[in-house]
This record gives sequence, structure tokens and C-alpha cells, in this order.
Amino acid sequence: MGNKGAKKSGSTELTPKQIAMLKANTNYSEREIREWHAGFLRDCPNGRLDKKKFIEVYKQFYPHGKADNFCK
Repeated sequence: MGNKGAKKSGSTELTPKQIAMLKANTNYSEREIREWHAGFLRDCPNGRLDKKKFIEVYKQFYPHGKADNFCK
């Protein structure tokens, strides 16, 4: 979902290049990026966020939002 530039290899590990890009474009440290990534992999072990999981996560952040409509 939304990650058109993602590799198709199925790898869920962050590369040094990806970490550098995330550090350059966010205010997160490498440690924070790795923690967020580890949490994502706990929720999505295959490294992909499907529609069902997206709606579940969206509802956690916006309990009164219309997750189904937003996802469409």
C-alpha cells in the first residue's frame, strides 16, 4: 500500500541506504527507526500491510474516523 518503490524480493530487513534515507527525511534516530521497524514486523511479519491490518491500525489512531472509507 503506497510503497511503489519497494523491492519485490520479500526481504523485511532495512538496508543501510534505507536507514540513511529515513534519517535524512525524518527526525528519528537510527535506533528509533529500528524500533518502529521491529514493531511493524511484529504486526506485519511478512513486511506488507494489507487492507484489513491498515483499517485495524487506522482505528487505533482515529477511533472516530471512518477507516473503511479512508482505506478505499
